[in-house]
Amino acid sequence: MNVDPGPRKVDAEYAIEYLQENPEAGLCCEDKRCWITPNANETDDEVLLLDMTEAERLKDNPRLRLVPGIAHAGRSLWVVRKMT
Repeated sequence: MNVDPGPRKVDAEYAIEYLQENPEAGLCCEDKRCWITPNANETDDEVLLLDMTEAERLKDNPRLRLVPGIAHAGRSLWVVRKMT
């Protein structure tokens, strides 16, 4: 029997690679929790977890941008910038 262990904890380097390979994904933070969601339109889903230090490092990455005004009060969402 396979047991799903749930989302795994990763560092900022792994998270940015995941976000770049999955452009529909996003970094979500709420209170003192941060996670990568596979779809930025569905911010409740969690595929990867980050501790706050790694999340702050990831937010500082110039490849990400903050998405203003998402539906969840108190939650922030960061996605990969569209390069033109």
